[in-house]
Amino acid sequence: MLRRFLFPLLIIVVLLAVVGPAGAGGWSVATLDTLPNCVIADTPLTVGFVVRQHGVHVLEDLKPEILATESESGRTVEVTAEEDAEGHYTAELTFPTDGEWEWILAAFGPEQPMPALTVLPADETCPDEDEEVVLTAEELAEQGADLFAAKGCVVCHQHDRSIFDAYASLNMGPELTTYHGDADFLCRWLDNPVAVKENANMPDLNLSGDEIEALIAFLSTESDETPPTESGWCGDLLARAAAK
Repeated sequence: MLRRFLFPLLIIVVLLAVVGPAGAGGWSVATLDTLPNCVIADTPLTVGFVVRQHGVHVLEDLKPEILATESESGRTVEVTAEEDAEGHYTAELTFPTDGEWEWILAAFGPEQPMPALTVLPADETCPDEDEEVVLTAEELAEQGADLFAAKGCVVCHQHDRSIFDAYASLNMGPELTTYHGDADFLCRWLDNPVAVKENANMPDLNLSGDEIEALIAFLSTESDETPPTESGWCGDLLARAAAK
């Protein structure tokens, strides 16, 4: 009798080992390292990202796929990312033509849409990276909307002004459409949630100060409290806090 019970149990254990955490876990969140800001046709673009099971624990040994589609022609580019560090993956995309390219990232679970890429003609060049770019409050909020998708926030949080209004969030975190938070608190929270709340479920996404400021601008669009507009304010706040 015991043998009859143990044999099917052994099969289940083996199957779980084969499918790994991805198959057993259900869903994941991909977080881009950086948001591509200049893409040129026929020039390779390296995309790096982390995949977290349930948005928390990094996942290894995956073969995430990226599918990009040019809006007008329907032409596609498809690549498989390779793991280069624990739970971190990179892929190299080369777009054959200029235009507006929509793309999705599929690690496991639901496909995750990313902000559309405007690919420039092959004979154009990108601006000097050292050149300072001053964004208006509206432009900063638009960048924050892109980051809300690129960093995976849209997977766990519903936001009616997300660039993917048809994307169904899993609602694992607070609904953020009408969130009215203090900018200083958001700066500290987005920099390192666990430092603010010890048992926070949200992981440290390794956001830069500029990314945090853009996300706060987006989240504060409907807020009565306008966040600081000067560039670098969040980094200055964190530096002052660290110096205490």
